[in-house]
Amino acid sequence: MHASRWFDKSLVLRDGVRLTSRIWLPNSNGAWPALLMRQPYGREIASTITYSHPEWWVSKGYMVIIQDVRGMGSSEGVFNGFKQEASDTSETHEWVRSLKECNGKLGLYGFSYQGFTQLTGESNSKPPDCLSPAMTGVSVKDHWCSDGGAYWWHNNIAWGLQIAALKMKRENNLFNWGKIRLALENKSYLMEGIDILKKYDPNSFVLQWLKNFEYGYPFEEFKPISTWIKQPMLIIGGLWDPHLKGAFDLYKKSKEAGGSPEILIGNATHLNWWEGSQESLLKFFDKHLKLDKKFNFKDTKREKKIWNISLNKWDELDNKPCPEFIFGLKSDGTANVDIKDGSLTINSKGSGWFTIVNDPWRPTPSDGGHLGPNPGKFNRNIIDKRLDVGVFQTNSFKEDQYLKGVPTLEIPVKSDQPNFDICLALSLVEEENEKVNQFSTGFLRVKNPKISEECIYKITMQPTNICLIKGSKLRLSISAAAYPAIGVNPGYGEGNIGAPSLNHRIITLSFLLNKTFMKMTPFF
Repeated sequence: MHASRWFDKSLVLRDGVRLTSRIWLPNSNGAWPALLMRQPYGREIASTITYSHPEWWVSKGYMVIIQDVRGMGSSEGVFNGFKQEASDTSETHEWVRSLKECNGKLGLYGFSYQGFTQLTGESNSKPPDCLSPAMTGVSVKDHWCSDGGAYWWHNNIAWGLQIAALKMKRENNLFNWGKIRLALENKSYLMEGIDILKKYDPNSFVLQWLKNFEYGYPFEEFKPISTWIKQPMLIIGGLWDPHLKGAFDLYKKSKEAGGSPEILIGNATHLNWWEGSQESLLKFFDKHLKLDKKFNFKDTKREKKIWNISLNKWDELDNKPCPEFIFGLKSDGTANVDIKDGSLTINSKGSGWFTIVNDPWRPTPSDGGHLGPNPGKFNRNIIDKRLDVGVFQTNSFKEDQYLKGVPTLEIPVKSDQPNFDICLALSLVEEENEKVNQFSTGFLRVKNPKISEECIYKITMQPTNICLIKGSKLRLSISAAAYPAIGVNPGYGEGNIGAPSLNHRIITLSFLLNKTFMKMTPFF
């Protein structure tokens, strides 16, 4: 094992709050470039669910600092989520650079919340030398808690309860910690999670997000500092990660600010990454923290890659549109009953109609994808046999076809209730319809007082990159629920957007297909 040493060290902020960091150093003389991660889950863990342990980074010639953010772990103060991080981040950067063990070079790493802390700071502060935000975004509403205005139910509640449990740990409150843990293990959090949060963490940002949706309150806005995102940056995303749209948005913002970002969109969920991800990060840090100051990183090849789901290989990521397909939908009214009725036709107008009923007692389930309880690839064959799911499928492809970008569907809908959801899934179908490989999902929450009046809606799905292999078929599935990825729509008013309740209404949706089409739009 590579020899190293570690110790804890505190930083006292301007407001007197003390933040605790764990620092790992090579067991040799010298000053080293620093890798910093600011996180709320415990500095001892160091995000080793997705990253190599600090010992590994130390063995590559770096000092590593893992800091407990304000109000979490051993750090003082009260944890208030995203809004607290800007000044704490900038003060921490200045402190790290002042450490005698640091040679003045500072790189940032971390995913999810730890990715966000790389992007927020005081506008006049010195930018890091390089940063590598992973599985993250800066828009709270669009990248952190909803798709198409549909609140992430399973993800948000589970995350909020994890934070609440960590706060109970700080207080050494074993009883409350156990209550939270039990709710997660027996899945009662899906029914009782909001009440548990209100009891044990009433100021949770997860509760505030839900309130914003219920009452139409504005969300906090966070803008990355242009001088920071112009710096060398490696953006890491996953095809099955809920923050994927945030990765593409960050890439676009960096380019607009004059940066030259690198980006890797891999075969990854939020927590399970691809083999080789650590080596890509190491190469990036070595290039920007160890090379001579005269080195011009703009002259080197920059990584811009995305995984191809069906071919199992990396493709170059560009924003060139794939062949312009527009898919029409056709049905004689039984697309939810007969697999042969619903058809998806290339460059052809849609026709016909179909109707589905959302019964809140048995809402259409969800799994896999970027929001399901078991994210990633998923065979949705059984779900698609339900009669509350409309299924539209192409004929077998006679040659390979490529789908690259963001799938969008425009469809006219009539509802007998003022509130409803439209939930979509795209799948690659093989082996006589028995293997239905779901690869992209999308959601839209509608609040429309025009009951039983036809309106056209646009639903955006998860960005994707896939080859529709010769002999396979493309399937689009349409439902009015996707529980527990998103809460069940009550059909009216505000509130009750979560687990089914006795107040939830039955919702009937009629889809008119003559003006319906699906197409691909560019990533960014």
